[in-house]
Amino acid sequence: MGLVSYSRKEGRALGEVTKFLVYNARKRQVGGDTADQYFARTECVAGVQDMRFQELMPDVLHWLGVKKIHRLVSMSNMKYDAITGQGIEVGERVDIPESLIPADARVEMDAKKAAGYFTPGTVPDADALKQTKGRGL
Repeated sequence: MGLVSYSRKEGRALGEVTKFLVYNARKRQVGGDTADQYFARTECVAGVQDMRFQELMPDVLHWLGVKKIHRLVSMSNMKYDAITGQGIEVGERVDIPESLIPADARVEMDAKKAAGYFTPGTVPDADALKQTKGRGL
């Protein structure tokens, strides 16, 4: 038996319109869409890097009676910290398999890994982030 819990927080809770404005700014910036500018471009457009408030996210898990998550598929340390901080045990953390990450998502994934998101793999350094580029307009 399994459970999938999805919290609708599109574009780091900035909303769909802001998310598209950020994508547009990333594609149009000097040098193109690069992992080293991923969070800076969001902050430039939205004023913040992330608006999610994860502390209340585990409430639905408590309501469903969840005491332990055997396999948590999430790179977000904010989610993990909120879940374990409310006493729910996490057995194994699983990152998104590389084979499931499309080339266009590489900018976002590398930026998040470098910012401290969960990864059992290699964390890109500053030079690697500059090399990670998305497709142009």
